[in-house]
Amino acid sequence: MYDKKKERGRSAKCFVCVLASFVILCALLLLLASIMRVREPRAKIRSATSNKITHNASPSSSPSFNATLIIFMTIQNPNFGVFTYDNSSMSVLYAGAKIGDTPINGDKVSFRKTKQINVTVDLRSAQVPVTGNFSGDMNSGTLNLTSYAKFSGTVRFLKIMNVKKSIEMACAMKLNFTSHLLQDIQC
Repeated sequence: MYDKKKERGRSAKCFVCVLASFVILCALLLLLASIMRVREPRAKIRSATSNKITHNASPSSSPSFNATLIIFMTIQNPNFGVFTYDNSSMSVLYAGAKIGDTPINGDKVSFRKTKQINVTVDLRSAQVPVTGNFSGDMNSGTLNLTSYAKFSGTVRFLKIMNVKKSIEMACAMKLNFTSHLLQDIQC
């Protein structure tokens, strides 16, 4: 005997199962897409000090300075994948002229972690063209500096997907000759 009610009940159950499977699959894909969305890693200078500053701001000779800065910076990875960056460098500029440069070794930042990096930069005023602004800044005891670094690398998700990302960091700061600190750091 053929029972139409049983057949309708089976087809209704089958339809509900297929629909539920489709909804669950869509929810899983939505969750996976939100986790695997690639965000930009961020780099920031947290603080900086100087262990050695020598300067000459006397009016009888041309102004000059030499300084060794220790810069404490962080790279934050907000992704669910590892960010691996290549070797790069950090430059320090005064009035558009490069007065210091240092290499930064490549490394990796684990997923959803922040990595701290200490960078030592030697600053020399020999590259600065002597202008009225430089003499005035030297006499005031502070110099307005800009630092620039670029980190290029990839974000890797579960060894399946690699996405290339670059971080550019430009920070303005003031080098104080009396306190031997970098002040007013704005990235």
